[in-house]
Amino acid sequence: MNGVLWRDIRYALRSLSRDRAFAFLVVCTLALGIGAATAMFSIFYGIAVRATPVEQDADVVVMWTAPPMHRADHLPVNFADLQLFQQRTRALRAVAGVSFQGAVDVVMQDAERAVPLAATWVTGGFFPLLGITPLHGRTLHATDDTPGAAPVMVISHAFWRDQFGGSPDVIGRALTWQGRRVEVVGVLPRGFEYPKGVQAWLPVMPSFPAAADASETSAGAMVFDLVGRLRPGYTMRTAQAEFDAFLRAGDVQRPAAKRGMTPVVLALRDRIAGEVRPALRAALAAVVLLLLIACANVSNLLLIRTSTRAQELAIRVALGAGRWQLVRQLLTETGVLALAGGLLGTGLAMAAVRVLVALAPPELPQRELIVIDSNVLSAALGITITAMMLCGFVPAVLATRDNLGVRLRRALAAPTDLRTMPRLLHALVVGQIALSVMVVISAGLVLRSGRTLARVDMGFNHERLLVFETTLPANAIPDHARLVVLQEAMIARVSALPDVVAASTMPKLPFAAQGGWLAMYSGDGQSVETQANNPWANFEVVGPGYFRTLELPVTRGRAFDANDHERAAPVAIVSEAIARRIWPGTDPIGKRLKLGTADEPGEWIAVAGVVGDTRYHELTSLQPSLYLPTRQFGGPVPMTLAVRTRGDDARVIAQLRAVLRALHPDLMIARGGAMSQLLAAPLARTRFASLLLGTFAMVTLFLALVGMYAALASTVRQRSREIGIRLALGATASMVRGLVLRQALRLAAMGCALGIGVAFMTSRFVRILLYATSATDPATYLAVAALVLSASALASWLPAIRAGRVNPMQMIRAS
Repeated sequence: MNGVLWRDIRYALRSLSRDRAFAFLVVCTLALGIGAATAMFSIFYGIAVRATPVEQDADVVVMWTAPPMHRADHLPVNFADLQLFQQRTRALRAVAGVSFQGAVDVVMQDAERAVPLAATWVTGGFFPLLGITPLHGRTLHATDDTPGAAPVMVISHAFWRDQFGGSPDVIGRALTWQGRRVEVVGVLPRGFEYPKGVQAWLPVMPSFPAAADASETSAGAMVFDLVGRLRPGYTMRTAQAEFDAFLRAGDVQRPAAKRGMTPVVLALRDRIAGEVRPALRAALAAVVLLLLIACANVSNLLLIRTSTRAQELAIRVALGAGRWQLVRQLLTETGVLALAGGLLGTGLAMAAVRVLVALAPPELPQRELIVIDSNVLSAALGITITAMMLCGFVPAVLATRDNLGVRLRRALAAPTDLRTMPRLLHALVVGQIALSVMVVISAGLVLRSGRTLARVDMGFNHERLLVFETTLPANAIPDHARLVVLQEAMIARVSALPDVVAASTMPKLPFAAQGGWLAMYSGDGQSVETQANNPWANFEVVGPGYFRTLELPVTRGRAFDANDHERAAPVAIVSEAIARRIWPGTDPIGKRLKLGTADEPGEWIAVAGVVGDTRYHELTSLQPSLYLPTRQFGGPVPMTLAVRTRGDDARVIAQLRAVLRALHPDLMIARGGAMSQLLAAPLARTRFASLLLGTFAMVTLFLALVGMYAALASTVRQRSREIGIRLALGATASMVRGLVLRQALRLAAMGCALGIGVAFMTSRFVRILLYATSATDPATYLAVAALVLSASALASWLPAIRAGRVNPMQMIRAS
């Protein structure tokens, strides 16, 4: 058997060496299809399938609560409920807490260097529950999360590599945060990223000594998402039912607005990768279509080639070759081509994965697990074998289905009808066009959606606007009043710079990973039931110049001014959504509201003005916002700085650094930049999806057009005698060219109609990737149809020109 196989391989290599252009075209086509499929499989496998560093991660669940009216994405569990649920649960063998805010931007000091990082806080049972083995050092233990324990942290693999050069000497190194030294005790293995974007994990108690005070109104209270590990025999459904029963039992002790919460339980893996899975599935579907087009293209080329080898095959049969021997030989030739295409495609996949991971948005989870390893190489081999069978089986069977006499007659006969292509070639071309239309439509919709999102009205003027987070150690100015004075001095000096139009402070950078501050509120006159359904609002503590700096118009009432100090009557400014919600159809100026629910303690605040809703924290939706003046807020003093400029940004930034350093030696810029730069983060996911789908769309369309070109060129070549006779009988060259072009456009039109129909029926799968764009947008569908028809006409132009240049006298003499 081995001898026969090697003989077939040698014969295949000799045969293909005589038709190198054909072999080159087939190998390149397969390489594109196999390479794209392998690269996309590597990304999907790394994010959604590959085992994480968490021990038996399928048993780990994440839990939180959702309000009945879905006023927020999710709500946390307080410290007291976490401890009580730990004691009562039967479905979970361990429960731990992770900060509800997820990744929080902080700035630590490493000697004289500011180190911005995204941190989160976890309870002592978090890492023992996950069972993660650290790369260096140790993870956090229960003893690290006790009052009075020394502050420690573990860091991510990527942060360790980028900030400390991958040196194991980082263990024991101390960074300073809030005036305290935080020792690095461990480096986590590659690929652990929960919560999303976190670079450092710290225990709760040493960081927030007041966290044990579980009162929800306490400034020191911590709130959590829960992480649990299922006991053997229990499922997520039973854990959710148990959590639901726990919530119902505690409702009697909660305010009315916080009763009736719905339990949410997700697998840890789904929580990590869930947000990007729709885009990954869309890209995976696109690349499967690309691979099918590549296989159809190669089948097309193989059918054309076997049609020119009819005499050769007939002679081999006459010499005693059986049908199975011919099929085996043809499949061997296809296998050699597929193997070469697979090797080249795997090389392309390796390069493509590196490029795609480098271009991927920062929130792409588990990007460090996206590698070409033995599992991916095995998948590449499977894809190659599948492609070989898809490409070669049907042409091999069709080429050997007739008996010897029929084959000899077919080998000596010449086709006589230019209008008729072989049915299978016809179907393959139409199928390729249809598949490419589906992919191009999806890419077009995502691209249109991205352009719409990039041009969306943010509710304020983001041009010529700089936003920076500043850092100052907590013990530098521990007194709240003095810190307010420093903040106001900073605003005054920055506003006095010649290139600055206005300046103000705010709580957070735009589009921060953990979002902004959120607040529940109730309006004077609202019933308990009505205010319980108020949507949560962005809670902004700002200076008097905030609205002028952002050029956010005050539509009614007034903006804050210097008279809104701590001794004055408390005032607030609300956005249009809150005004409509609480006081529909009436003037809200002078009306009162309060933070929290109506039955909770707190002072009533008069509404001084109304502004528009903005997209400052979430680009995809306008959000209601509630603004308080800094002087009247007793909580943390916002030190994020917004600056509207009229001059060169680089010069302004240098001046800002000098001003901050002059105010306090430890006051410095930690992160930020021009608003146009900060907009890149929320747009990154859409742009990455557009890049993926757009690349696949262009490749699929290219392959489909190559298939059409090959089919038409073969038809013109095979029917040159008929064309010559037509020209001799009076047909003009333009008539012959028109015949070929009409044939191509008929095939393209059939493919477009089929592709548009299937795209319309499957539009719901694309809808999740779109913003303010219909998945059945007529303009996109028509534009794609026009593009494909135009490209098809271009692809058929050269065969049509060749058909019009046939010499009729030569064809007649040859006949």
